[in-house]
Amino acid sequence: MYFWRRNSTLQPIEALSESFQRHIDRLAGCVERLEKHLVNREVSVTDAELLYTSAFLSVCARWQSFMEDSIIEASCGRESRSRTNYRHVEFQSRAALRRLLLYPDKDYISLPSLKQGIAMASLLVNQGRPLSQISEPNQTHIQQAVWIRNAIAHQSDHSLRVFREKVPGVSTLPHPRRRPGPFLRTVFRSSPTQRRYEIYFTAFKSAAKEVMKAWQ
Repeated sequence: MYFWRRNSTLQPIEALSESFQRHIDRLAGCVERLEKHLVNREVSVTDAELLYTSAFLSVCARWQSFMEDSIIEASCGRESRSRTNYRHVEFQSRAALRRLLLYPDKDYISLPSLKQGIAMASLLVNQGRPLSQISEPNQTHIQQAVWIRNAIAHQSDHSLRVFREKVPGVSTLPHPRRRPGPFLRTVFRSSPTQRRYEIYFTAFKSAAKEVMKAWQ
């Protein structure tokens, strides 16, 4: 769960969004510094690819937390000024909602995909807002990020096959390099230089901004 200062002028979902975006920026900075060390041969390519996948897993984990906290804030926190952002049910506290979401004996709230996050939000808030207001291009990239994340985390034959078949750009790599680490580090644009991971980091940041704006 995220925390923010009590005297902050930001709405809670705004604070959640900005905290998530800063987390992405910090990891992107680490990756950029890593490339400089790689040029100087201070780290190996294998170690660099491991850091890429670790950074990507961290962003995906924070995204799941962001979805969960946004749903809870939309259901129990400050109300939106928009009339379309009405709630289907009122809860006395965030703790009461969490107990319901964890019923009967779950250890944690599982939202492995944006689709499932929107489905949960739809039970509580009109049209699954604010998650449902994420644009289609961002939803597409986030789903691709889930496939990449699964290939990193599970490393099963199934998750790797889905990654290779469904994530655009993987098939352009040599067969031995069709893995998440090499893929995320691949340069897909040379002027300015952009790597594959940036597509997904940008989509996550953009989606977080859309969630924030949708609950104003």
